[in-house]
Amino acid sequence: MAEIVVASHGERPIQPDDVVRLYRQAEWWPERSAETVGALLATSPSVGAWAGSALVGFARGITDGRERAYLEDVVVHEEHRGRGIGTRIVERLVADLDVEVTTLFCSVRLAPFYERLGFEPTRQIALHRRR
Repeated sequence: MAEIVVASHGERPIQPDDVVRLYRQAEWWPERSAETVGALLATSPSVGAWAGSALVGFARGITDGRERAYLEDVVVHEEHRGRGIGTRIVERLVADLDVEVTTLFCSVRLAPFYERLGFEPTRQIALHRRR
């Protein structure tokens, strides 16, 4: 298998179409277009993982730049899971965000993965309001 390279969007530009392909493979965000993803990449710290020229992993952050940040859209192509790529992406993004508290939302089945990376469950409830 090809060596996996993990880099920030600033070091190695992440192409919106490649992110959309990862979303589709994971059956996520059917409403997101390359245009929408391009706008997200322009404003969100992001990290990609490449096997050769193929984007095989992605994550982005939302941050105030000092105290708090949220991880969003952590995804690894199914053919590349179980190789430490998700760990490398999350660790790199958390380091790049460099804030006091980093938060994420995940399914119950993914909680053990994030707990191994130092995240702890809270007793808070996540509420969402859509427009």
